[in-house]
Amino acid sequence: MPGVLKSERDGRQDVKPSQGFPIKSAVMADHDTANRTDDGNQGRNFSTINGSLEEVNRYQTNGNLSATEQSQASLSAFLDDSLRQLPPEIAHITMGYLSLSDLITRLVQETFNGMNVVINEMSEVPIPQSNGSTPVNPAQGNVQKKLRLLEFTQEQRAKFIKILVLSQWSRRAESISKVIDLKAWLDAQSLQYDSACSWIGELKRIMALERMPNPDLKTALEALSLGKAPGLPDLGYVRPKQVPPQQLLTALRSINTQLTIRLRLRETIPAPLKNYSISNGRATFRVPNEFEVDLSIADEDPSTQLYFIDFRFLYSPTPAEIRPGRLRDDLEAKVNILLGHDGLEECYQFLHDFVLSHKLNIFRHQVHRLSQARWSEHLKVEAVHRSLVIQYWITRPGAKSWIELGIRRRNVKKSSWLHEEEDGPHIGIRWFCAGKEVTNIPLIIDLGDLSVEAILKQIISAHTNAIFKEIRAKLREGHLYSKKTLRLKHNRSTIEPAACNLTVQFTPSRSCTIIQEPVSGRLVLLPPSPLYSRTEREINNLVSPEKRAFVCIAILRAAASCEEIEPALRCYGWTTVNSLGLNQDKVRHHFGRDTLRASFFRKKSWDAQWLLAFTAGLAGDSWWIVELNRSSRVDPTAAPGPSIRAAFKIPSSSDGVALKELSYPELSQIEITAAGMISQHTDSRQLALQRIPHRLVKTSSSRASSTFATLYVHLPESRVQPAPKNQEFTKMPRLSQVVRLSFIGIDESTSYANHLVIAQSSCATLRSQPLDSTDGECVTFHPTSGAFAFRLRNAVGTSAIPGLLDCLAKIQRLVDYVTTVQASKIHKFSLRHIEFTYATGPPDLRAKVTFIDESPPRISFGNGNPHLRIQNQLTVLLGGREGLKHVILLLSMTLPLMRALAAIETLHGGDEVTILSRSAEWYQLRYQHYPGKFDLRLRRRREEFLWFVEEVSSSDGKKPQSRAHEEFRNLVHEKGEGWSGMSPGIVASLSGVEALLRKINDIFQNPPAIDPAPIAEVQDYKAQKRKREDDDVVVLD
Repeated sequence: MPGVLKSERDGRQDVKPSQGFPIKSAVMADHDTANRTDDGNQGRNFSTINGSLEEVNRYQTNGNLSATEQSQASLSAFLDDSLRQLPPEIAHITMGYLSLSDLITRLVQETFNGMNVVINEMSEVPIPQSNGSTPVNPAQGNVQKKLRLLEFTQEQRAKFIKILVLSQWSRRAESISKVIDLKAWLDAQSLQYDSACSWIGELKRIMALERMPNPDLKTALEALSLGKAPGLPDLGYVRPKQVPPQQLLTALRSINTQLTIRLRLRETIPAPLKNYSISNGRATFRVPNEFEVDLSIADEDPSTQLYFIDFRFLYSPTPAEIRPGRLRDDLEAKVNILLGHDGLEECYQFLHDFVLSHKLNIFRHQVHRLSQARWSEHLKVEAVHRSLVIQYWITRPGAKSWIELGIRRRNVKKSSWLHEEEDGPHIGIRWFCAGKEVTNIPLIIDLGDLSVEAILKQIISAHTNAIFKEIRAKLREGHLYSKKTLRLKHNRSTIEPAACNLTVQFTPSRSCTIIQEPVSGRLVLLPPSPLYSRTEREINNLVSPEKRAFVCIAILRAAASCEEIEPALRCYGWTTVNSLGLNQDKVRHHFGRDTLRASFFRKKSWDAQWLLAFTAGLAGDSWWIVELNRSSRVDPTAAPGPSIRAAFKIPSSSDGVALKELSYPELSQIEITAAGMISQHTDSRQLALQRIPHRLVKTSSSRASSTFATLYVHLPESRVQPAPKNQEFTKMPRLSQVVRLSFIGIDESTSYANHLVIAQSSCATLRSQPLDSTDGECVTFHPTSGAFAFRLRNAVGTSAIPGLLDCLAKIQRLVDYVTTVQASKIHKFSLRHIEFTYATGPPDLRAKVTFIDESPPRISFGNGNPHLRIQNQLTVLLGGREGLKHVILLLSMTLPLMRALAAIETLHGGDEVTILSRSAEWYQLRYQHYPGKFDLRLRRRREEFLWFVEEVSSSDGKKPQSRAHEEFRNLVHEKGEGWSGMSPGIVASLSGVEALLRKINDIFQNPPAIDPAPIAEVQDYKAQKRKREDDDVVVLD
């Protein structure tokens, strides 16, 4: 069936199958279903039987469907199968159709626009005017306007009539559209029929040429069985007489003789044909790598020509000899003509040109096969006259490279190269590398075995070697490869480009091999890695890789070095800093123009202002210390932006490679060197800021610390010891003003920098006693030289100068104290204390002065020391203007008094006598059984220190009255050993005060007798005593 046309009319065609049920047309089967609802019969099932509707009751009997339902199921299956087997619908054509509504809208718009134009034209029609003599009809203008309006109306009316016709026709447009679709389908089918007929006719015409006659089996059997066939015609040929072998041999020898005589005496043989041989009646001329030609004679007459016998190629790929055919016939005819007219010279020239052209054709076929196979899309072949142009690496950017294969002729006469054995026309090659012709090509062409692929490989090998040679020369300009610190090897090959490579050593443990693909010309870096892929892409995008590829390789080497260094440093506690954001210009500005890559690292224990940098370039790898601006400290969470203030190169003994072995000792040495340089820079800067003279001196010591210069600091006296409150030390020995500060390494546990400070002292007392090291201070003292050596420890990047000044101040304080007590016996001393004997016994009396950091100095005494009662007062004096010298003086002056007071306390016990120490120079003595008290004061009189003892009156000005008091008052008028009375008290020398106190104690030692005074007086005395005790206040520090 050609197709299906769906009809909109409500026509039905019923066909009754064998079951007795009406079946509707398949076209309308989708419109009428068995389940229809009509006029209140909703939900019921109807079927058409004999043109009427009959309700079908649905019920099941014993679980089976009714007969009506089974019939309906069979009908539905039949209709589905019928619809599946229908052909596809005919294509509906809509191309070129226009909407009637659009057409009407456009006509209305056009009518409206035209009406406006007509109205404007009518308004412009002039009205005739009367000139006074000729009457004018005013209706003439109106007639013109009416005619113009009538013409417009008739034109638009005709258009609307056409629209009316179209609108009436459009009512049947749907049927007409189907007719159009059917007409188009029929035309297409007719065209296919015509095309099929034409194809069959053309096939018949072509096959006529391929027709073969039927085999003549009868004649074939006769010929094969009898050796003859009666039906074949007899041409009457006469068989030649058979020549006997002896006669044939004689004839051949005769011909050989004639050829020998003729070639030697009469023929002019060109130089290329000098190599010939005569045998079997022919002369064989041999031209190496070209051809062999056999010539002979047909007559004994020397004037007759030579004749062509045979021709053979002496190169491959060619057949051993030319098979009989048109080529051989034409060649034989041409050679015989040339031999008859011009002799061997023209014959050789023709055969030579023939061979050269044949070789070029072989090259052309070979290169076309290459361009269609392995070298596809990478070769471009052009034939220009008799030359062959082969462009290779056509996908590479930059200038083109190609070779030209052709016949090269020299500008010499023909006779010159034919007779003087000079080079005549031959296969020549011109090589243009990147658009420039290359002379003196190192090329070997095997003309005996022609292979254009071998020629291409040699040219590409030369091109690849030239590229690698230029890259190698550029890399050798750097220090690393010029000094052979790193290996750079170029493997060459003249016949195999795949064997050409350039091996570049990046680090002691890493190298890269660069090869070039012969077919595409792409440079490949081996072994493959993500680091190499980007560089490989950049190199292959270069226009001139031989000039600029070394930059990419140098950058790759720098990146490879950094890639090896970064993981190693992270394993040893370093953190990579990526927030500097330096471009290449800034890197070169800070680290030198040869620097290509820089990586920054930070130690957690370092000050955030300092970093360790690793730079790599062709000049070599280097380690640097980098100082950031104070306002730009590195914060791992901050945005990029810190700037570099200064960078200092770390000296290295290597030849440009930062680390030959990534080991802990190597990295540890780098860290130590960097820490030492940072410490020296910070210390020098701190001294310069404080305007302290200093100088770095390189020592020749063999110690590990000798790699760093020693910092000699010239400290003014005010820097070593700030101006003290007391002036007792102004004339004492001082430390030397020149102090040596040396970096001695870093602490392995804290990574802090260690410094050694050496200060010289001229104090002779220090040299007689070793320094006590039990306090934990990192200070040693050499008694022989009088030099103090102490260790400073601070974070790398912070200055050691504040600690140096503080420690020097401590040493100077120790020197001052030792100088002060040098008259006493010093037991031990350190930066925190000094212990000495200020009085000899028995028992010996010792004092210990402690001075710890910022705390005020303190003096302490052992148990049983009489000065223990005034320890606090002496501590106050020790930290005041008086200082240790005054304290030692007080110790000697108050010693007799302290002994006497201690003896009194021991004699009376703690309840019978009270001793108050108001200061180191003022004491009060009270006896519990006697009212009143006694003051003991140390005063200076006439350059002599004396103790003044006097009785203190009560608050009401009255003095107590008792027998003991009367005896004490009588002492004022007496005089004893080391003391004498002096109104209103008693004066005793420093040594006589002890005897005076014994005398006073003898008076008040025994309690008084009971006085028969009234009880009221006793109670009044006790009340006054309690009041006096309340008024007595002692302030203790």
